[in-house]
Amino acid sequence: MPGLPTDDDDIALFSTERLDLRPHRPSDVPFMMQLNSDPEVVRYTGDAAFASDDEARAVVARLARQFEDYRMGRLVVSDRETGEKLGWCGLRWHDDHGVADLGYRFFRKHWGRGYATEAAAACIRYAAEELQLSRLVAHAMLENVASVRVLEKLGFRRTGPTVFKGLAAEGFELLLRA
Repeated sequence: MPGLPTDDDDIALFSTERLDLRPHRPSDVPFMMQLNSDPEVVRYTGDAAFASDDEARAVVARLARQFEDYRMGRLVVSDRETGEKLGWCGLRWHDDHGVADLGYRFFRKHWGRGYATEAAAACIRYAAEELQLSRLVAHAMLENVASVRVLEKLGFRRTGPTVFKGLAAEGFELLLRA
């Protein structure tokens, strides 16, 4: 199995028409600090801004390890043409529930451009075709209308109220196999 990604690993795991998606690597710490520092970006996530570079570094390392362990994770999403990092999107495996959840987070200046839908659709294809998963779950705060719309556009169905990171949320499920 390959080691954790290094700063020399700039190859996309997969691409879409406009986007490249790749595992996190150590040089992504400033990007993650900046992304999580916008209160509007983290408003509906249950996360706070990172308290320090060390906290962000630990999260980036955990994300990279998860990809190594499970061949899935939250992936850095970049513009294919410019290389600009737009946010992240991807799957996270939950051993306790035996299921992967889909999540995404983008810089506010990139909201409303279809990046979340495009990146998430690519992650769903990866989950079905490469990972052979039978279902995915997701969570969204009902006030986060844009995120709910993305999930519904992708074919997720509501499974009812739930608590996610201590906040009231709506659960979603997407069956990939009958």
